[in-house]
Amino acid sequence: MSADASSSTQQSTDSYKTMEEYPASTIPDLGGHMYSRLTHTWDNPEVLKAMSLDMPIVEFPAEVAEPEFPLLPRIMYEEIENGQITVWLEEVKKAEKKVWEEREHIECAEKERVEKE
Repeated sequence: MSADASSSTQQSTDSYKTMEEYPASTIPDLGGHMYSRLTHTWDNPEVLKAMSLDMPIVEFPAEVAEPEFPLLPRIMYEEIENGQITVWLEEVKKAEKKVWEEREHIECAEKERVEKE
């Protein structure tokens, strides 16, 4: 039984192609045909013409779900980010002020203790 298994394994490894057996082709320049957003279909005729004839086309069986809400303009993301940074800076200032007040209170208490002695 092990002899049969080893012979079938030998046959399957012989059926694989080596790297030299695959044809090499140049990749066409698609620099002028870029989409601004990711898409799930290649329906641009210029892109399809620029592709090599032997280039495989991969089709995805599952549809790409559209976002539930439309994308915000870039400026909106920047405003949100700036707002978050502003809130963070305010929190940092509050924490620094609290530390400063605590230090000042400790120093005043020490001065009073020294004056009493």
